[in-house]
Amino acid sequence: MKKSQNIFFALLVVLFTVVLPVKAEIVVVTNKATKLPGITLTELGRFYLGQSKSFSSGQRVAVADQATGSAIRQQFYKKVLNMSESELSRYWAKRRFTRKFKPPKMILGDAAIKQWVAMTPNSLGYIDSKSLDNSVKLLLIIP
Repeated sequence: MKKSQNIFFALLVVLFTVVLPVKAEIVVVTNKATKLPGITLTELGRFYLGQSKSFSSGQRVAVADQATGSAIRQQFYKKVLNMSESELSRYWAKRRFTRKFKPPKMILGDAAIKQWVAMTPNSLGYIDSKSLDNSVKLLLIIP
């Protein structure tokens, strides 16, 4: 009986670690000196679509984006704007044509985003919650 219980628990462990991976939360971060206490999903979406360029305090915002095709980027745009990457690409293609809008700065990976945000005043970026540390200020958790 004990052997069958061990096999059962081993299968459960495999199921929860391999078959059913838990998606991590995404956290939106800013420079530690930024006076902004938090941000809403609507405000965040407007920054990432280039529709807003300044915080409510009037400070100009610098926005960083994860690499095209990365899982975190796909999750971010789905959760924040309900857009796929192809929809986002079409959106920016139209905006670039008018030359009035620039997409967010592309930075590769959580570590590079954190470093850029830590060194850039009034900046925004998003990373996996597992990468969060005290080098940046947490603004929003996106489950």
